[in-house]
Amino acid sequence: MNDQQNPQQAHKIQLTVSEIDRQASQISESTQRLIQRATDTLTGDLAESTREAYAIDWANFIGFADQLAQPALAASTEVFILYLQSMIDANLAMNTIRRRVAAIRYYHFENNYPSPTDNVLAKKMLRATTRQVGNYVRQTQALLSDDLKRVVDHMDISHLTGLRDRSMILLGFAGAFRRSEVMGLRYENLFFMGQNLRIHLVKSKTDQNQAGLDKPILAEIDSPYCPVNALREWLKASKIRRGYLYRRIRRGHCLDLNQNKPLSSVAYVNCLKKHCKAIGMDTELIAGHSLRSGFVTSAALQGQDALHIAEVTKQDIRTVQKYMRKAKMFEQHAGEKLLGK
Repeated sequence: MNDQQNPQQAHKIQLTVSEIDRQASQISESTQRLIQRATDTLTGDLAESTREAYAIDWANFIGFADQLAQPALAASTEVFILYLQSMIDANLAMNTIRRRVAAIRYYHFENNYPSPTDNVLAKKMLRATTRQVGNYVRQTQALLSDDLKRVVDHMDISHLTGLRDRSMILLGFAGAFRRSEVMGLRYENLFFMGQNLRIHLVKSKTDQNQAGLDKPILAEIDSPYCPVNALREWLKASKIRRGYLYRRIRRGHCLDLNQNKPLSSVAYVNCLKKHCKAIGMDTELIAGHSLRSGFVTSAALQGQDALHIAEVTKQDIRTVQKYMRKAKMFEQHAGEKLLGK
């Protein structure tokens, strides 16, 4: 593999002094700092979870191109078409194929190359792929409130890891958070209001311009499943007073407070899968979205109004109603009693 194809190097954004002022022989420190800040800003065009996924997808494409002894950057239309066929042969879901195509397009554009995905023949192949594979998107399994309680009951909270996991899972459910939102939670954005909690999200999927939004977390007084109490106990045990709430805990249940880095998205999902597996659940469809969808589905089954649910999830009301229809698909069924005695 040559340096040009390295997924980390290929994604490096270049902003040189000559592009700012081709005539200047020297620049001030303030201009250098301005260039650095602009470079840092340029790297924020994607959510961190999307960037991680694209890096994995790009590495996969590089591996395929290497097998053909062809360059991945810039890739030819022929290599891209063969890659599409290989994904069809591997029975990948269409949403996975589309994400990998988006990664290929992104890395080419980032490095000022025309993308092979935009070729007329490539677009024809992509349409044919869609027809052959289909548009069905496999839904993640919603972790309903009853299953969530069983998960918490099974946890060992005699150490830091158990306290962190209990808080992370209960808070993720109670706030109907996305995976990226849970990983981005910081101590500075917590506002305890009596027994309840308000969490300020600086940025979320539906708030990319960082206007900010607030999430209300309702305390369940005297309940072993109270998300606010679970968070308080985690903060007390971990001694976290700034930075990210949920971090990696090393062997021996040790936490280094000087390492202010959030738990990775992969570690978060693996944590959720581990605890669900412990109570005998099939974890194949358990994913980062399971807590969010579990909150909406559980609330819908209890008869909560769509507007009240949307106030917590911060979703479009139509999206919430889609969840509710799925949750209540067997209620008032037109075929009820048609085949009864």
